[in-house]
Amino acid sequence: MDWFTGIGIVAIAAGVTISLVVLVAVGSIRRSLNEASVRQSQQIRRLTETVATLSAQHQAAQTRIQQLTDANRKMSDELTALGERLSDADTVQRVSGTARLLH
Repeated sequence: MDWFTGIGIVAIAAGVTISLVVLVAVGSIRRSLNEASVRQSQQIRRLTETVATLSAQHQAAQTRIQQLTDANRKMSDELTALGERLSDADTVQRVSGTARLLH
C-alpha cells in the first residue's frame, strides 16, 4: 500500500465516523424536540381547560352579579315605596291628631 491508499482509508474512516456522530446528534436533537413538543401540547391542553373553567366561572359570576343587582334594585324600589307610604301615613296622622306606632 502506498501512502495515497492509506490517506484514502483514513479519510473514509473519518468520514464514516463523522457521519455516525452527526446522525446520532441529529437523532438526539429530533428526540428532544419531539419530547418538548409533547410537553408543550400537554401544557396548551391544560391551559385551554383552565381558560374554559375560568370562563365558565366568570359567566356564573356575571349571572350572579346580575341577579344581585336586580334584587338590590327591587329592594330599593320596595324601600322607596315603604318610605312613601310612611310619609303619607305620617301626614294623615298629623292631620287626624293621633299618633300611631309601627311595630
